[in-house]
Amino acid sequence: MTRQQAERAGRLLGLHSSTVYKLRRRFLRHPVTSAVAPMSRGPKMGNKRLDPNSEQVIQEVLKEWLPCQRRLAHPLLDLTLEVRRRCLLAGLKPPGRNTVARRWAEYREAQAAALADAPSAAVAPGTFSAATPLDIVQIDHTQADVIVVDDWFRRPLGRPWLSVAIDLATRCVMGIYLSMDRPNAATVALLLSRVALPKAAWLDSLELEPQEQEVSWPMHGLPKALHLDNAAEFHGRALRMGCAQYGVELMYRPVGRPQFGGHVERMNRTLMERLRGLPGATGNSPKGRKARRPEQEAVLTLAEFERWLAVEVAQRYHHSEHRGLAGATPASAWQAMAQVHPPRQLPPGPEEAMQFLVQFMPMAQRIVQSYGLSLFNIRYWHPIFAAWRELRRKVVVRYHPEDLSRVFVSAGGRRYIEVGYADVRRPRISLWEQRAACRHLRAEGQRQLSEALIFKAIEQQRRIVDSARQATRVAQRQVPRKEAVPLGPWSPTPAPPAAELDYSQTPDPFPVEIWDSPWPKTA
Repeated sequence: MTRQQAERAGRLLGLHSSTVYKLRRRFLRHPVTSAVAPMSRGPKMGNKRLDPNSEQVIQEVLKEWLPCQRRLAHPLLDLTLEVRRRCLLAGLKPPGRNTVARRWAEYREAQAAALADAPSAAVAPGTFSAATPLDIVQIDHTQADVIVVDDWFRRPLGRPWLSVAIDLATRCVMGIYLSMDRPNAATVALLLSRVALPKAAWLDSLELEPQEQEVSWPMHGLPKALHLDNAAEFHGRALRMGCAQYGVELMYRPVGRPQFGGHVERMNRTLMERLRGLPGATGNSPKGRKARRPEQEAVLTLAEFERWLAVEVAQRYHHSEHRGLAGATPASAWQAMAQVHPPRQLPPGPEEAMQFLVQFMPMAQRIVQSYGLSLFNIRYWHPIFAAWRELRRKVVVRYHPEDLSRVFVSAGGRRYIEVGYADVRRPRISLWEQRAACRHLRAEGQRQLSEALIFKAIEQQRRIVDSARQATRVAQRQVPRKEAVPLGPWSPTPAPPAAELDYSQTPDPFPVEIWDSPWPKTA
């Protein structure tokens, strides 16, 4: 192209001759019409005009701060405020809300692209599985859709918490645990003990009816990996150390992705569907719950509900056809796979079982003093402390929140010894009672808490409860019966009421201390 040709083309196109040469070079490199389209002005796509330091702050908030937040009412607003706060602390000009929104969208797109390129993306969703028994055991907690009543007056207590462990390879339920308290580290310890230990002793403790004596639950063993969500009780130091002791790997689901635990979530749904026919069932939705009034229909105690669950899982679920097993039953799948790949077992004996349970209990570190050791303002003593206190050894203390009358102490972290109160006259108490007594004493102005004050407050509270229970029983006995309503002129005259007896002088028909329950509540 000569100079005259370039100038003539420029006059026709309204461009400078040098621009004509640029368009010609672009067209020769890529001979399509879009190559000579007018070039857009301004920054090119992908270029960022934000200050690099502010850009780094946004990326830190997206990668470090945002994944740690569980529930945000207004995610974009909270994200913008956090970026603005950090920029002001660093002396930077904070970016606008639209800029933060664009960076957030780019971050989510990058995450989606990385997930699509991952090797696991080649596997279809819902195909997370295991090849042999106890390769992967999923654990989850849920609040049961049924209201239970107390053992004494059959009054509603509320909905219990149900913890379930399921084996992915055979779909067998490895263990269940029921409690009225929210799941904690002790809940996980007791559930894992039922997973790893034989369940015969636990089934015997349920006091099944004669027609239910054939309940068999042979599934047990040490899992190779635990698949967990991100609840606080699954991130405790006791669980990590216990799993490291027995060679159990911990696997966590992505935050806010319940579908990654689909097996145990589906198991919970199956059990909740079976609860709909029980008296006191609440349903899985609060809609219409007030009209149903499940509190008035509730009749099952916590022990009776646990017995019902044991029969439901061991006799019904384990022997029902499972779609995920191509029509086989979980019990038959366990029997077939366990013969080829036997699961790991703990050494037999009650001592090994207790040591396993202790390894997963909540823990604390203490130094043995001249008086022994102190935990929750309570003194404990063992003759071996006489040797340890000279060395001022730091020991690991494991405790059960439901029973503080004994703890388990280890100087090396391997073998634990059982240690009781320094004052053997003290009654057994729970951690909940101890904390309630401390709150009561502080409310009364007691700044210096001692063991004697704590146990005195607990005994006073127990006496109040016993007096209230006795007064309630007497009041219920003395309620007069309603007289019969005459049905017509031919109705017989009702008999005169019998003379009232003074039931307050009769012996107490319930001479049982309710605080005296067997511990631990496990096999």
